[in-house]
Amino acid sequence: MSAASRPLVVEAEPAFRTAHANPYNARLYTTIAAEGCRVRDLSYVRLFTRRIDIVHLHWPELTFLTGRSWRVLARMHLFRAGLAVARLRGGTKLVWTVHNVVSHERRATPALRAMHRQLLVDEVDGLLSLSEGGLEAARAAYPELNWVPATVTPHGHYRADYDLSATRADARLSRGIDPAVTLLVSVGMIREYKNIPGLVRTVVASDRADVVLAVAGKPATEALAAEIRAAAGDDPRIVLDLAFQSDHEITGWLRAADVAVLPYRAIQNSGSAILALSADRPVVVPALGAMRELQDLVGADWVRCFPGAFDPAELDRVVEWARADRPDRAQLEHLDWAGIARRTVDFYREVGAEAHAAPASIDRTPARR
Repeated sequence: MSAASRPLVVEAEPAFRTAHANPYNARLYTTIAAEGCRVRDLSYVRLFTRRIDIVHLHWPELTFLTGRSWRVLARMHLFRAGLAVARLRGGTKLVWTVHNVVSHERRATPALRAMHRQLLVDEVDGLLSLSEGGLEAARAAYPELNWVPATVTPHGHYRADYDLSATRADARLSRGIDPAVTLLVSVGMIREYKNIPGLVRTVVASDRADVVLAVAGKPATEALAAEIRAAAGDDPRIVLDLAFQSDHEITGWLRAADVAVLPYRAIQNSGSAILALSADRPVVVPALGAMRELQDLVGADWVRCFPGAFDPAELDRVVEWARADRPDRAQLEHLDWAGIARRTVDFYREVGAEAHAAPASIDRTPARR
C-alpha cells in the first residue's frame, strides 16, 4: 500500500480523553476516524516505538507548561526526543491548531515559556487555525513559522454532543424565570477575561425592568466570585448560580434564554458562542478576534458584534435585537464536522507531502507570501 493511500496514523494531544470537559476534540477525531484515519491520544511511549504520521497539538501551553518546573522541563525534553525518534523512523510531522496565540492564563517561568516557544518554532510543520484572523495573529506572533503550510478549519458545532431538546417554556419554568422577561445568560467557567462583573454592573445600572441576567458557572477564584456578588448586590434582575454547571444545567440555561451575552475583554475564538448557537440562541460578542468571521459564517441575525464597551445603551440595543424575528434554527452548515474533518485530513496529507519534498536542512526564516 502506498503512503498516499494507507490510513494515516494520528496521535493528538488531546484527542478523546477530554471529552467530559469539552467535546470539541473528541467530535473532531471521531469524524476524522470516519475518514479512515487511525486516531489515539498522544503517547510518548508510542512516539519512541511506533510509526506515527501526524502529531496534532491543541493548547500546547496546557500540555507543556502545567505543573512544577522540573516536570515541565522533563516533559518538553521527553517530547522533543520522542518526536526526533519518530521523525527518523517514519517522517512524523507536527501540526498545531492555534486556538489562542496567547494563553488567557500565564503559566510557568519566563525561561520555561521561552523554551516552550522555541519548541514550537523548531518543531511545528503545519498550522491550523479556526479563523483567518487567528491565522494572521499566529503568523504575527510566530514569524519563524511563516514558511510552514497553513489552513483554516472552523470550530464545529455541538448539536450532536448535548441534549438541546428542552423547550424555552419548560427550561424557564424549571428555573423560576418569568416567561415575559428578556433573559440574558452567560454560562460556563468564569475567568477574568470574560468580564462578567462588568456585564452584571451594566444590567444593574440599567433602568430596564423587563430584563433578567443569569450568570451560571464557577468563578476561577473566590475573589472573582466576591466581585460578581458585590456587583449584583440585591438587584432582583440578577440571578447568580456561581457553581460548577453540568452539561444538563448549561444547556438548560441556554434553552431558557433569549440571548447569550459574552462581553469578553480579549478573545480569539469562542466555544461558548458556538455552544449557544448550537442551542439555537443568538449570541452577543465584542468585535474582537474571530467574532466578525463567526458573524459572517452564521449571519447577523444570530451573531451581534458590539464595538467598545458593553454599556446600558448597548444593552438596550441588544434587547431589541434579541426580540427581533428570526428562524427557529440557526444555519450552521459552515460549522459541519464532516467538512471540517475532510479539510483537516487533506491538510495532514499536504503537510506530509510538502515535508517529504523539502530539503533535510530547511531554512526556517520567515518567508514572504
